[in-house]
Amino acid sequence: EELAAFYRGGFTKAQILRYWESECIPARAAKAKAKQGKAKAKAEGRKAPPRTPASQEEVVKRVSACKVIPVIKIDDVAHAVPLCRALKDGGIDVAEITFRTSCGPEAIREVCRDVEGVCVGAGTVLTPQQVDIAVDNGADFVVSPGFDQRVGERCRARKVLYLPGVVTPSEVMAASSRLRLTTLKFFPASNFGGAGTLKSYAAVFPGLSFMPTGGVSEANIADYVSLPNVIAAGGSWMVADALVKQAAETGDWSDVVAGARKASQAANAGAAK
Repeated sequence: EELAAFYRGGFTKAQILRYWESECIPARAAKAKAKQGKAKAKAEGRKAPPRTPASQEEVVKRVSACKVIPVIKIDDVAHAVPLCRALKDGGIDVAEITFRTSCGPEAIREVCRDVEGVCVGAGTVLTPQQVDIAVDNGADFVVSPGFDQRVGERCRARKVLYLPGVVTPSEVMAASSRLRLTTLKFFPASNFGGAGTLKSYAAVFPGLSFMPTGGVSEANIADYVSLPNVIAAGGSWMVADALVKQAAETGDWSDVVAGARKASQAANAGAAK
């Protein structure tokens, strides 16, 4: 009807001008901006994320169910997919791939694309820009060695779980009050009282949960995961450099599968105490 009225001359020049300024110009500007964004992404060589990150609630559930989180340093991106498949075959379906090497982001992308059913985190994330790189490559959550509010805010904007490292009560309070975080990384655990410190924190921080990392091993993981305020523990003994290198050279990942199974069994046995 409006279009018919327009052709019949049913609108005044002032009405047409108002419509043009309020509707047409903004629409054209938005379309141009979107086109520029696509062109910029193409020029920068960015690729579309291999998948949508899991919700923060889902990630917490996955981490809590897995109980032991391998902290992985990838030296050769070709190792990432077979390594994470071996971990999954051994019962570990959550992996933290760190940014300690330059191929970390690409390793995250390949695992997210090619290993179905694995929840992937980006570790050793230090800047907001690295948050974007992690999420653009498919990471479901982000882990930092310490608490950085800018990193946390970027994670919130990108809708991914942020697990910052904390040690002292002041750091715990800062992370939980400034960004309303309820799950934190306790790092480096063994250097700051280990399970004993976390046991003390349960009394003064009843609404918080922790993922201790640093000095956690198959021998002591039960001390951590048996605590009610610990959802899981992170470690690297089941993904040691020598073990991964040998598996990659031989093409036989059975030792990694076996190590993952032992780590998972130890963690679940400890959590059942």
